[in-house]
Amino acid sequence: MDNLLEIIGGFPQGASPKQIMQRVSLSRPTLNRRLVEELARGTIVVKGRGPATRYTVADPLAAQRAYFDKPYTERIIARYREELLEFEPGLSEAALASLGNLPPYSMDKRALGKFLIDFSCASSVLEGGTYSMLDTLALIEYGEKAAGKPIEDAFLVLNHKEAFEFLHDNPRLDSIFRVHDLLTNDHDLPQLQSSRHFLTKPFRGVPREHTDVDIALSSYVPPFRPGTGYVGKMLGRILDRAASIANPVQAAFYLLTRIPYLQPFQDGNKRTSRAMCNVPLLQSNLPAVSFVDFGKRDYIVSMIAFYELGDVMLAEACFVDAYNRSIGRLGIKH
Repeated sequence: MDNLLEIIGGFPQGASPKQIMQRVSLSRPTLNRRLVEELARGTIVVKGRGPATRYTVADPLAAQRAYFDKPYTERIIARYREELLEFEPGLSEAALASLGNLPPYSMDKRALGKFLIDFSCASSVLEGGTYSMLDTLALIEYGEKAAGKPIEDAFLVLNHKEAFEFLHDNPRLDSIFRVHDLLTNDHDLPQLQSSRHFLTKPFRGVPREHTDVDIALSSYVPPFRPGTGYVGKMLGRILDRAASIANPVQAAFYLLTRIPYLQPFQDGNKRTSRAMCNVPLLQSNLPAVSFVDFGKRDYIVSMIAFYELGDVMLAEACFVDAYNRSIGRLGIKH
């Protein structure tokens, strides 16, 4: 039997009856009956009328996950859209309300030390690092590298620590270039220069100009306009717009999604966005986001959903969950 929900879920922005018919071995009357049955069960919803009719699964996040279960080679090529650098789409009012009533918060030395371990470990894991929280604590507090683990994973953690320490002392949006430099520092070590996590000096903290990039497991094509200064200019626009967003949580989400969408640097863009999204929060004396206990798969899918569909539903869910977990680690109630 055709999996109707899976087929409809493959169209996160809605499937027309014609698109569904092309993927099922059912007659049109039988399909219509099945659609009516699923509507009655509440598993799908319908929008529009006539040629504009579109069906979606009732749980849009499930629909997105189902869509991205398809190999990226089977998804439509998604070319860069400059309009996605605008303020919208952003966090919904419901998401902002769920993160409301946060008390003023500033990190003392002890709190900063704890946060550095959380952030350095969590963000490194999202990059594929193997250091556990205990490994990270031993490395940061005692300089002890984990036996049997790659040396590059140790420096991935240490780079995160140094980058956030700098950002904590310099919570400005123009710190992005130094933050990227620190996050991708290869320390002139030959054993790090073959790793995808690190860059040589000429490429650190510098918007890419003559280097093209691609996104693993995604059909998204980032902008590449060599010799025009376009990427650097658009990065400046992102920073200016983030500075103009009144709500610091909304500004944090904007930076988290728009920096990696532009892919302003040769590598390390998501790492940079996870650090930089904390600038509006630090400036407003709000808790920072460490991304501790963050679901790696959902995070990757949420970013690809924005890259390919311009949809922030899953990214919003991930961000709200990440912020709540970080707040909980700090013992803050809201």
